Amino acid sequence: MNQDDVLTIDATRHSVGDDLDAYAWAWEDEGLTLPINAADYYAAAIEANGNLTLAHRQDGRLILFAPDHAFEHVQPLAGCPPFSLLTIDGVPDLLAWIERCASAWQEGNTGLGRQ
Repeated sequence: MNQDDVLTIDATRHSVGDDLDAYAWAWEDEGLTLPINAADYYAAAIEANGNLTLAHRQDGRLILFAPDHAFEHVQPLAGCPPFSLLTIDGVPDLLAWIERCASAWQEGNTGLGRQ
């Protein structure tokens, strides 16, 4: 993982809406509309390439905004095209994501998608 900010105040201040607006064409090209309200999410992590790990402000539900990725074990969020908003298999929320990352780090595995 090539993260610039993880679980920092700066990450939470990142404008998720601006990023999603910049990629609105991905949904429009597929005849879809963005299925989430960007204001309901904050960035828990920001990758160097601009991918975002997003957590829901109320329930901690986790999704990725990853237009530039090679992750394994991810699926497009319902109503989303590939390489947009994704879920991580077996990682439903922020706590599970933190545990998965800590486990990968402990095992020396830097690939989030690997199990």
